[in-house]
Amino acid sequence: MPGRIILLTGPPGAGKTTVAPLLCANAPGPLAVHLETDSFYRSIRKGWLAPWTPESHGQNQVVAAAMLRTAVTYAQGGYEVITDGIITDWVRRVFIDGAREASLALDFIVLIPEQAIAAERGRTRTADPLPDYSPYMTLYTQFAAEDATHAVDTGEVTPTALAADLREGIEAGRFALGR
Repeated sequence: MPGRIILLTGPPGAGKTTVAPLLCANAPGPLAVHLETDSFYRSIRKGWLAPWTPESHGQNQVVAAAMLRTAVTYAQGGYEVITDGIITDWVRRVFIDGAREASLALDFIVLIPEQAIAAERGRTRTADPLPDYSPYMTLYTQFAAEDATHAVDTGEVTPTALAADLREGIEAGRFALGR
């Protein structure tokens, strides 16, 4: 039986990488995998470009295609796939088209705490801390404007409670895309 792909996105400091393993743990089936977008970028050992720069678009297309193919392969093998990262509109479209072509369920969740909470989390995280959040404000604003159907406030909730709430929404079809 095929699995599903869940795109978990939001600005830096939203809680994506914290809640993704918890979503894997509470997956309804016996198989789940967490794909971190950052690991796809960190795998580039020569020729890496900062993914937010205009000249990186070709690289970003390759990374999105690799993420999609990896997610589809796992999902076709029966895994629930939690893909965590900065999922922009064009990357979302790549996943919608790919999931549709593979006849896989696809969910889209935007985690969005208040900006001050995201900035503080970014500053205090252990991996890749963000001492200055100002370069991410445009990105934060884009995610804050996301359709309320897919947006979830992560500010005043524990990661465990958030994962339980997200699971309930996933199972109820709240976050479904492209079906």
